[in-house]
Amino acid sequence: MVNRLKIALYTLLSGVNIALVGQLKLNEIMVLLSAPFVFDRRDFKAYPMFRKIIVALAALFICQAVTDLLVVNSPSENFLRGWAAIVMSILSFLFLFKTFKDDKIIFFFLCMTLLKNIIWTDENADTDMSYFKFKMVPILSYGVYILSFLLYRSGRWKTVLALLLSYSLLCFARDARSTGMVFFLGAIIIYCFNSGMYLTRDRLLGFGIAGLLLFQFAYVGYVNAVLNHELGGEHASEQIERLDNPYNPLELLMTGRGETFAALAAISDAPLFGHGSWAKDDNLKYYRILLLYQNEEMNEQLVASTDHLIPSHSILLGAWVNCGLGGFIAVLLVFVFLLKMGFYLISNAADTALYPVLVLMTIGVIWTFLFSPLQQLRFNIPAIGAILLRSYYECLPAYNGTAPEALIHETTGFLAPEAEI
Repeated sequence: MVNRLKIALYTLLSGVNIALVGQLKLNEIMVLLSAPFVFDRRDFKAYPMFRKIIVALAALFICQAVTDLLVVNSPSENFLRGWAAIVMSILSFLFLFKTFKDDKIIFFFLCMTLLKNIIWTDENADTDMSYFKFKMVPILSYGVYILSFLLYRSGRWKTVLALLLSYSLLCFARDARSTGMVFFLGAIIIYCFNSGMYLTRDRLLGFGIAGLLLFQFAYVGYVNAVLNHELGGEHASEQIERLDNPYNPLELLMTGRGETFAALAAISDAPLFGHGSWAKDDNLKYYRILLLYQNEEMNEQLVASTDHLIPSHSILLGAWVNCGLGGFIAVLLVFVFLLKMGFYLISNAADTALYPVLVLMTIGVIWTFLFSPLQQLRFNIPAIGAILLRSYYECLPAYNGTAPEALIHETTGFLAPEAEI
């Protein structure tokens, strides 16, 4: 009951901002106050992957501090905001890992996050398409997580496939392409591990080639539908119409995630130590590079009304932009550790009710680290990381850590009946 209350407060208070060292979420204040009570040194020995992630994030903090104080002399307002984000990422990960005792609590977290997404409206939801992408997608995605959990638990994995594929098509139609791709790939993976298919290296190669051909064929159909205003919306059609070759998916990726490629220019200018926390793009050099990738003209009015930070829109590249090569390596290690756990769960956890969620979150980790803002390391990654970590150690056969017995030998109570999945 206490853990459910913690999760309810953590999720619902995440929609409330307070002015303290920049903008902190109210749930982060709760996490900060509870840190002394949830920290247990035994966890570092009992859960080696937990220790590795915490050490990597601590290394990121050190790299950021070195860059801010000794290299670029960042203003205190900027480096305090940058440091606070990393500290809150560490503490949130610690808090959630200690709170996610079993699948019941994780399922409750999914439900409370759905409720939070319903209550707190995204400020970007100001048009029909952006309303679906920024408001409805967070609600619907967690709704699909919850339904997938319940359906998969009862052995109805084919119904889960239909649900995921239907939702992915809806996302493609409503200009939420990245979400659609995550759920589409998730459906394919769930099918492979539930259909009795024996995967060999040759088969994987064959499936990979066939998948690429199928993807290109589907992409051509998607582009034609968008250009004919049958799918997507105004934003999608504008993006595709300004491409030199709209049938090249890499061009769409470059214009849609131009910030990621603009970050490479910023990295080349300060490859070792980066530009510091919340570094400003004072002469708009990198903003102009971004516009080149997006094939857009300079909006003087927008430029005058906005303080432009150096664009990145990638956790990996954003860490390199902010705190140099050391920060990039630290975040890369976190990425690798999460993928290692995620891939293990994809291969070995198909008999658990949480399996569809684990598959989707693992795929989401790849997209998030490559093409989402660095702030996601503070807001979304701690929850995903804690879920993967807790599920990973629950899945390891006869795990004999040194954590308290109640932590190691808990059963989830949500395993699917034998041979049903």
